[in-house]
Amino acid sequence: MAASLAVGVLAGALGAGWFGGAGADSELARAGDRALTAGGRLARALDRQLAQEGAAGDVRVGLSFLSREGSYCRSFQLGASSGLACREDDAWRIPVLADTPVEASGYRQAGSALPLAVLDAVDARIAGATLDAAAERAARDRGWKGGAPLRAPAQQ
Repeated sequence: MAASLAVGVLAGALGAGWFGGAGADSELARAGDRALTAGGRLARALDRQLAQEGAAGDVRVGLSFLSREGSYCRSFQLGASSGLACREDDAWRIPVLADTPVEASGYRQAGSALPLAVLDAVDARIAGATLDAAAERAARDRGWKGGAPLRAPAQQ
């Protein structure tokens, strides 16, 4: 199942032009040995943009949270795609990327719901609640570092 998801993500990314054309800014993601990694304006938005600021250009950052592994993760929408990016080794890894749902009218709303694949990825990783505005700003100011792995309480 994981291999099918990876193939689907890569096929969708290639079809959407995610790997860019001329210029570093057009490269939205790079395929690495473990996962897609955000690049260009997507990486800059994930690094700098706060959720309450709304869209910066064509990138809209949504939820920000601390994962069970202690890294920060952020959902995003970019064009016809939505995804989840998690901070690892000074880069934003993209474990899931999916088509953004289109409303019956054919239009996408800025606050439209995330695809089920992205919501499932959030549910599988989130530890606690999403970051509020102050916690998100503090995490950004620390370079999205400083999270600690959260472990289940020891059973007695």
